Amino acid sequence: MKYLDDFILDRINSKKDKLESMLLDKKSLKKIQWDILVEYVYVSNKIEGSSLSLEETREILDTNHDILARPTYFQHLSINHANAFEYIRQNVKNEITNQTVKEIHTVVMKNIDKEAGKYRNNIHPRLDGFLSKLNISQDYHPIEKSALIQGFFHQIRPFNYGTGTTSRLLSKWLLNQNGYIFGLPLNPYEVKYYRKCAEKAGKGTIYPLVNMMTMCVEESLDKLINQVKSLNITPIEVAMRNNNLNPAQMLESIKRGDFKAFKKDGSVYVTDVRVDQLTHGAQIAEEIQ
Repeated sequence: MKYLDDFILDRINSKKDKLESMLLDKKSLKKIQWDILVEYVYVSNKIEGSSLSLEETREILDTNHDILARPTYFQHLSINHANAFEYIRQNVKNEITNQTVKEIHTVVMKNIDKEAGKYRNNIHPRLDGFLSKLNISQDYHPIEKSALIQGFFHQIRPFNYGTGTTSRLLSKWLLNQNGYIFGLPLNPYEVKYYRKCAEKAGKGTIYPLVNMMTMCVEESLDKLINQVKSLNITPIEVAMRNNNLNPAQMLESIKRGDFKAFKKDGSVYVTDVRVDQLTHGAQIAEEIQ
């Protein structure tokens, strides 16, 4: 590592491990996945200058249709983001190459740019060399790599439109590939600062963008941990201790419907929230890759 502080990385990895050990139900998992997508699309578009609100972005993604009297560019970009997320999920185990860069740009710029998937000049050799080194490098942590790829794209500007959007999706790809979640939980001030950090990275000053990417990863983890924790899914022994119940009393509480009980990996868990089948928190990272 060259830019990332060891203490901060240990803290992030501790939160990552905590999330991966937590349980949540599959219905909540799907909702969390969708909320991550909606927030990411809303903020990514804001970075590019979108005037769409979070509610409008959600409506566009929910219905897969445009809203009248709103900018079509960002509406199409919103829908295309969902398809780009799916593309990344299907290809996340693969290395990023010149071909996959062009393919993801084709996906995210569909119905927007007639030159989608085509480089604006002869940057193929430069990009190929950069990606080859980035993929095999052991000198940089994935969070650092996610900033480096954005900085390089801002430097060479490979596309007429969608360079920033594409570079952020590639950052997401790199992070998901290594088990990290990349959300964009940014307020309006942070959106402006993110844009400036990316521009500085394109001019060779990478540290501010590494800090921004670190913040995005950690705050996404904090948000997800709190969401999963709110489901209150606990081992039955913990629930009995917390509620001062013996086994017989807990069994009666389950029969009355005060708790729902589930088996997972040979253990019994209970919750006072109605849920369906249980899965591990690690599925969040796996499913949205």
